[in-house]
Amino acid sequence: MRVLRSLTLLLFTFAAAAQNIDPKAVDRLMASTLKAWNLPGAAVVIVQNDRVVYAQGYGVKELGKPEPVTADTLFQLASTSKAFTSTALAMLASDGKLSFDDPVRKHLDAFRLADSCADAAVTLRDIVSHRTGLSRHDELWDDTTLTREEVIRAMAHVELSRPFRSAYQYQNILFIAAGEAVAQTAGMPWEEFVRTRIFTPLRMTHTITSDSEWTRADHATGHRYDWKSGAVTPRAAADTTTIGPAGAIKSSARDMGNWVLFHLSEGVFEGKPLVAAAQLAETKTPQTVMRMEGSSLELQPETNLMAYGMGWNIQDYRGEQLVSHGGALNGFRTRVSLLPKRKAGFVVMINAERGYSLLAVQNALADLLLGKPSRDWNAYYLPVDRRIDEKDEQDRLARLAQRVPDTTPSRPLADYAGPYSNEAYGTATISLVNDTLNLQWNRRTAPLTHFHYDVFRTESKDNEFDETVSFTLDERKKVKSLTLFGETFVRK
Repeated sequence: MRVLRSLTLLLFTFAAAAQNIDPKAVDRLMASTLKAWNLPGAAVVIVQNDRVVYAQGYGVKELGKPEPVTADTLFQLASTSKAFTSTALAMLASDGKLSFDDPVRKHLDAFRLADSCADAAVTLRDIVSHRTGLSRHDELWDDTTLTREEVIRAMAHVELSRPFRSAYQYQNILFIAAGEAVAQTAGMPWEEFVRTRIFTPLRMTHTITSDSEWTRADHATGHRYDWKSGAVTPRAAADTTTIGPAGAIKSSARDMGNWVLFHLSEGVFEGKPLVAAAQLAETKTPQTVMRMEGSSLELQPETNLMAYGMGWNIQDYRGEQLVSHGGALNGFRTRVSLLPKRKAGFVVMINAERGYSLLAVQNALADLLLGKPSRDWNAYYLPVDRRIDEKDEQDRLARLAQRVPDTTPSRPLADYAGPYSNEAYGTATISLVNDTLNLQWNRRTAPLTHFHYDVFRTESKDNEFDETVSFTLDERKKVKSLTLFGETFVRK
């Protein structure tokens, strides 16, 4: 009996540890994380057992300025916005207006895929579970003048890089398409739908989608990180209008607490069902296998299996189900994490390009909520972060080492000047200015440096632009095309 009572007491102790978060432990964790990763600011909200138990800001909104981050300071949610779009689809499915297995074109007239078989079969479920075979093509939406419809229509002219439904390939543009499908089906813009059907009912009073509202609101500033020098510097935010449904939402820790409550309560908020539980659960059901290989093994040391749902990653973590998603945009990093079986979840937002710090915080907070012995996750992830940066640098240097010295272009530089066209990417224009070739594509304008033969390079850290431009000559030795972003542009 004494053994039984001891065992019961031990189980009660572990259960209590799993149910009650220690605010001081969270404060210590965040203080050590900001220091270890050199983060300007952060915000955290934690939910347990149907209530927000912790909401706090740390550090400053912008380096060099005194304004502190609070629980109401806005951060960019980036790709964690995708779950709002898949939730919008679930709401329309609850209304009987669509099914996840509907053909995309039933709800979005402009949508096409270049592969005829994939084009005939592609569904809403496919485009929000990253399994269409399309690679990213982020250049089309990232700081361009293209509208959402133009970007979506461009997908009809790019080849699939993998067979349809054969592999996980992260893809932002197809979530833009999903948001436009929401708009066409609901008869209102995606922005209006998420505001009226999600933000307002959840009392997410600070949460917004537009850049103009962002500039007027109480918001943090994003920061660049230079891994070689360790310098963290403020950076200007790029326009998020086009990416919209895939990454444009901005929110605060306090508001995101209500978002977590809604999901842990299976679509109910303050006693009111906002979506059918079965439809919302479908967004968190594995759809596409994410292979555990390469760097993912190092980044997820406590995970054996991982899959993508619809706007969510689903995995095991130390024997528990973990549903989460990360986001990276404009010098911000955000991570939303749910432990559904424990009725617990949390959101961590930072204003610097140090995304692996969020994995460290996620694991540490999950350990606290699960009542499990933890480890120093900052000490684990800092060397991983360094090794990945060093590997990227080694790859860059290896590419540069392929340069053949003492070569010259095949033609006088003036012969390369002119407009070049691609069905998906539009027109790229090469001009000759002061004996230097210049590239102009969409909003991008950059000088080209000769690399070797008919290959040129352009690199700008400030504009996050690092591309190779290769020219091809025809049988008459005239310049006929160039390759940019891995796509062929034909000379007009």
